Amino acid sequence: MAERPSDDQRNSATFAALSMLLLISAGLLGLVAFVLPQVLWMVVIAIGLGLSVVLHYVIWGRWLTSMLREKENAQQQKPNEDPPDE
Repeated sequence: MAERPSDDQRNSATFAALSMLLLISAGLLGLVAFVLPQVLWMVVIAIGLGLSVVLHYVIWGRWLTSMLREKENAQQQKPNEDPPDE
């Protein structure tokens, strides 16, 4: 009996399938844009919105990551607040 593929293998196969689906969809949309020039503006607007979402994701992700890292470092460097036993 064949072994079941690992999680990494299944994830990479899923990523490859989704990438090919997006590539084929973009190709078909490009062909439609050649035939119907009005569709080109819809494509430009969709790409613009997608890029703005990606830009916000990257900017907010970096900001949040740095804030969490600073907070964690501050907690690690914070002295123990319990009074010493005498």
